[in-house]
Amino acid sequence: MARILDNLESLQKIIRRKPFGLITDMDGTLSPIPHDFLQATNPPRVLPLLSKLVSQVELLAVVSGRKAEGLKNIEDIAGIKYIGNYGMEHWENGQAVLHPDVTASLCSMRAVAAELESLRSVEGMIIQDKWATLSVHYHMCPHPETAKQQILDLLEKSPHIKNLRLMDEKTNIGIVPRVDIDKGTAITGLIDEHHLRGAIYLGDDIGDVPAFKAIRQARQNRDFDGLAILVTSTDTSQSLLEEVDFTLDGVPETEILLNWFVTNTKAGT
Repeated sequence: MARILDNLESLQKIIRRKPFGLITDMDGTLSPIPHDFLQATNPPRVLPLLSKLVSQVELLAVVSGRKAEGLKNIEDIAGIKYIGNYGMEHWENGQAVLHPDVTASLCSMRAVAAELESLRSVEGMIIQDKWATLSVHYHMCPHPETAKQQILDLLEKSPHIKNLRLMDEKTNIGIVPRVDIDKGTAITGLIDEHHLRGAIYLGDDIGDVPAFKAIRQARQNRDFDGLAILVTSTDTSQSLLEEVDFTLDGVPETEILLNWFVTNTKAGT
């Protein structure tokens, strides 16, 4: 798979398409995957770059599996659009606004959250309760694959899981409402809302696949062009590589790319 840093001419033509949007995931993309997802992961090296870019592009958005409020607290840069819970909530007028289609699933989500409490006794297990969604992280467990199977076995027995769906991500099992809302619908909504003619999406995991697909689907409109870019790591799967146009080799190359955007999206360039 070609690296975007070796193909910057592909970006040049897209950033000239106005309005232009730069849309990105958080963990594993702007900042390294944290050991403890309950702790805020401040990406200090990219914050100054994001602060500059927010006034240089027509849209700068962060779309994450984290809660929208958590994203706002981590970055807190005026002008950035924060979308959390895989597209199911956004930060607006000082508060997180949940998509109305999600509310019907909250009872099932709360019931599953209660069932998962028994896993807190497993060494290294982290349960990230984001109200509308759940993520159970097993990467810090002494035997991660065994811990992962414990999670799946528990969920398989739950009478409430039929109203929800699972996402098998790099370090966790995600549990989300069974609704037609994901990072892909979020990206499509941003393209429509901001009338974007060019956009880039940066992501690193299974939860980003709908966003990658949304960018590529939008290209069927002759008045739009965009790129799906995967931030890779040592455990990136071949299936993810098949969903994108270009790659970045880890978070350090994300910083290099953001520096390039700062230079090349200045007024008049």
